[in-house]
Amino acid sequence: MKGFVTTCDGAVYQLPTLFAWRFSETGAEPCDSFSIRCSYDRNMAEVLRRAVRFTAKEDEKTAFCGVVDEYQMTCDERGLELEITGRGMAALLLDNEAEAVTYQCAAMTEILKNHVLPYGIRCTAYDNLRANAPYKVASGSSQWKALRDFTHCYGGFLPHFERNGTLTLTKKRTISGVTIDETVPVTAVRYCDRRYGVISEAVVIDKKTRLRQIVRNANLYPRGGMCRRIFYVPAYSGQQAMRYTGEYQIERSCEDAETMRVTVSGDFDALPGGTVTIRGGALGVTGAFRVTEVVREENENGRTTEVTMQRE
Repeated sequence: MKGFVTTCDGAVYQLPTLFAWRFSETGAEPCDSFSIRCSYDRNMAEVLRRAVRFTAKEDEKTAFCGVVDEYQMTCDERGLELEITGRGMAALLLDNEAEAVTYQCAAMTEILKNHVLPYGIRCTAYDNLRANAPYKVASGSSQWKALRDFTHCYGGFLPHFERNGTLTLTKKRTISGVTIDETVPVTAVRYCDRRYGVISEAVVIDKKTRLRQIVRNANLYPRGGMCRRIFYVPAYSGQQAMRYTGEYQIERSCEDAETMRVTVSGDFDALPGGTVTIRGGALGVTGAFRVTEVVREENENGRTTEVTMQRE
């Protein structure tokens, strides 16, 4: 694995050989993150002061691309050592606040122009979505929220960042499914099914017209879930926006509710958003799971891949 930093003036410098690295990939939320360790030389000090981006490459392919958040140099009994940590490219949208605005008929191209492209993010594919009602970006919202709410409400999907740092805004992403069975070198597995706090029924009410939309959790409600929540939306929000509010609140409550975490020795070809089919195993839990996070790591103990999944 080779590491490179890019400075604020566009210069690229290759780091010394990485002797430890960790890449966490979600593609969306929470933000991707990375940490690397390598040897340090005092001549690197000025380069690091101007470093803004980090890229990792393996076999000439980009393994991670992100924003430098912090670096530390240490000198102790182990010698001179450098550690760099940061987040994926979504950090640029999370860290920047959007101005309050109301779009009467917003299109994806307009959202990209105002909320994404000014931050140096490249978008390689997008669905040409268009809002069928006024779309509001509230004061205090991040640029990420402005984009995410638009694609979720009018496209039914979330923005996704690829390993090379480019943004994909399309519902039909093609990701090959993988299988975990007795042939995969699994070293640890953990399963959790949590009901506490998971919404089974969301009732969304228009403050002005008092119209209501009932959205139910298709996974928990049929299993006897009894957690009802009331949500109020601004006047004349419309049925689609009301349903989106209910679906969004249910999805947020379901985060990490029914999860499987599997650690595999070496590399394992799973990607966030993809599907993993679990067959057999010591816990007796089988079926299809959606990948929410992939953590690839290498240190003095070797290379591992940890895959966190939610039940489909």
